[in-house]
Amino acid sequence: MKQKSWLMYLLISVLGVLSIVLPIFLQPDIKHYESPLFPLIRTGIEGFSLWSFAFLFSTGFAIRFLTKLPSWKIGLTTITLFPVMAILEVIVDSSSHNMLPFEFIFYAVYTIPAIIGANLAQLVQRAFIKRT
Repeated sequence: MKQKSWLMYLLISVLGVLSIVLPIFLQPDIKHYESPLFPLIRTGIEGFSLWSFAFLFSTGFAIRFLTKLPSWKIGLTTITLFPVMAILEVIVDSSSHNMLPFEFIFYAVYTIPAIIGANLAQLVQRAFIKRT
């Protein structure tokens, strides 16, 4: 794969993490959770909110509007780092993720806002192309 593609996927993954972490700072009353390696990530996942949904949606929309990547790849890439971080935490503390298979299901569900955003961007692009 080209180096530019890897950088794009890395950027999308980082934006996905930011989409989950940034809402923590927008919600002052959110409960903070402990975690062996990534307490902010756990707090963001446990406190998934409308802000998280909006940021994931916006990430999917912006990336698809600026690139030709397929929507499903954008959605999957936004959440790619979360299973990796969960596995790292299991390695450090095996009791930290006792419902790991269900976490992966939730991560799959969390791809949906980015996929919806990417599909909407594609529709907007098509409508714009037809008008010009």
